[in-house]
Amino acid sequence: MDAIQNTKEKDTTWLEDAKWRQTNADWLDLSAAIAIKILRYLREHKITQKELADRLGFSPQYVNKIVKGSENLTLETICKIQKALGITLIEVPDFVHKEEPESEVPLFDNYPF
Repeated sequence: MDAIQNTKEKDTTWLEDAKWRQTNADWLDLSAAIAIKILRYLREHKITQKELADRLGFSPQYVNKIVKGSENLTLETICKIQKALGITLIEVPDFVHKEEPESEVPLFDNYPF
């Protein structure tokens, strides 16, 4: 009877898990892509997850979470990994500031203050 109740309790979480994955799909997809890039680099350069953890000053368990692609990485963590491996994981397009011509009419002239 306990086994049936345990199974019943487990079955109730699948919907919550699915909703969570759906809500967090964007960052989960990015995290998975980053994980694949890291794993490819490690394999190509014969670096273990333990060695990466040592380079980063992270626990091997945390590096394992990263390479599983389910960790919500901070920009700080991404930068540390990029620096430790000498690779780019995320690129931000250059921001080009365009000079706008000055308006002849000040922006707030129409509003009484």
